[in-house]
Amino acid sequence: MTRFGFAFALVLGATTLATAQPGKAPPVVQFKQFGATPEQFWQSSVLRWTGQLSLDLEAIKHDVANAKLAPVVRAGINTQAENALLQTLELDQLVRRGATKDKIFSAFADVEKSRIGLAAALNQNATAKLATAASAARADTAFHQLAAAVGAGDNNADRLARRRLRLAESAGDAAEDLRTTTADAFQGTEKALDRTLGLYAREARSLARRLRDNGDAKLVAQDYATMVEQWSEATTLFGRVRNLPVAVQVQATRVDDLHRRLGVALNLAPGGANPPLGLPTVKRFSFAVGADSGAQPRVTVFADEQGTVAYNFFAFDRAFAGGVRVDMADLNGDRVPDLIVSPGPSRIPVTLPVRVYDGRDLNLLVEFVPFATWKGGLHAVGTDLTKDGRALIAVTAEGTQHVKVFDLAQGKEIDSFFAHDQKATGGVRLAWGDANGDGFPDLFTTNGPGNAVTTVKVFSGKNRAVLAEFPAVDNKYRGGAYVAAGDLTGNGLANAVVGLDAGTIPLVRVLDLKGKSLVEWLAYDEKFKGGVRVALGTRNHVVTGPGPGLKNSPVRIFATGNVKAPVAEIVPFLGFDGGLNVGGR
Repeated sequence: MTRFGFAFALVLGATTLATAQPGKAPPVVQFKQFGATPEQFWQSSVLRWTGQLSLDLEAIKHDVANAKLAPVVRAGINTQAENALLQTLELDQLVRRGATKDKIFSAFADVEKSRIGLAAALNQNATAKLATAASAARADTAFHQLAAAVGAGDNNADRLARRRLRLAESAGDAAEDLRTTTADAFQGTEKALDRTLGLYAREARSLARRLRDNGDAKLVAQDYATMVEQWSEATTLFGRVRNLPVAVQVQATRVDDLHRRLGVALNLAPGGANPPLGLPTVKRFSFAVGADSGAQPRVTVFADEQGTVAYNFFAFDRAFAGGVRVDMADLNGDRVPDLIVSPGPSRIPVTLPVRVYDGRDLNLLVEFVPFATWKGGLHAVGTDLTKDGRALIAVTAEGTQHVKVFDLAQGKEIDSFFAHDQKATGGVRLAWGDANGDGFPDLFTTNGPGNAVTTVKVFSGKNRAVLAEFPAVDNKYRGGAYVAAGDLTGNGLANAVVGLDAGTIPLVRVLDLKGKSLVEWLAYDEKFKGGVRVALGTRNHVVTGPGPGLKNSPVRIFATGNVKAPVAEIVPFLGFDGGLNVGGR
């Protein structure tokens, strides 16, 4: 045993979300763009999806390599996949170099052709199609999002016509997939839903044929209006089904996304509200992981605690090796957590932005540089949209005690202060949580390893008054810690969750606001000294990521009611032994 004394006996009620707000939920807010020119934002939006598509194509190649296929079949599919990958990387480089829009649109057309060739090769072999189903679906989503990002603001008639046709065909195909998924889930008992989805898919294909033949605009509008009616009926039927399977929800959300983007491309109203047309709100991911320094700036977003990958992309340029910090919060009030990424420190000093991605589809919402002349790492955390309509992100500059708070709803900085003594080295780590139960998020901080005692400090979200201050371990420990916050006892007050930094045992502690340890445990083997990073995932499970030095760097998930063993262990980046940054709710 160690001098910290483990308290395994306590069972915590871990079902209440830390950021739950009393009273009526605020309306969904639109962020005010700041910190980037329209061209910079467009470039970042496109690069977000070229990065994901390239990784999804690599995943298809990996799946094909592991499938039982005849060598000639495998070689043919690999040729198509490699061609699609090369075309995607060429588009990526053109965007980075600031090429003309005509060159970029031409390169995207080549990506589209190569994607069609790959899809045809996969569909011709049942084994290959089954083996690549998940990665191919992600690639399909990434391609359509890339198309939307590239085409933002493009009014070229030919390209717009191709985009409309592509969306109509995809909506029909996705609806048929949803029909199959629903039939499998309910064993054919939902006959009305099956009929409605069939009609929707048929109407989408009819619209695609009309678009292909340059049909009359009024008839196109009528076709889409019929699709709106059928989709409205389908989502109403979905809303009446109890315990709708996740697979059905996810596929239904994909259809809805294509349906709405088709309406935008046609300049027609898709109908419905948000959540759309009564469709159940889908939490698209459970937690996120960012590779730390020494690796490409990879972020993987998991849909659940079983390790289902929802998204996998590069948060920054592939050459950047400073690592990625991640966090999640419902910043815009649509009840789906959004993803926040910030850069770690790089050996080559560079100024990089904080970026926020929409939780529904991971499109880029906003990016900004919090410290104009700063070329080091950043640590950014967000909180759910507050009941007074603020979308708050707190950011600190690596190695300093300087904290800035930004309100994305206003598009500006609203606070700037030093969390701990400015003479304290090691920087500061941040988390949001309602510490005093007043319905407003408070800021939890702890300092990194340095010359000061590692201390948890909580600042009021109303007036920055210090609500609590206590040592993370004791008055001697200066090794630093990471912090998360959430109501783990069910009393409406957020607790501090700390994970100790490198150099000591990988201890995680849950502390009340007086500094009393409620429960603590070793997230990894006692011999591991690389440190442990912490976040809160679904059901207030504690998500841990190791610092550098652990084989395959597994993420572990713990239920605080029984911490003797993790409820799940996931390896995000096979073969990577570096540190992992984790973010969740």
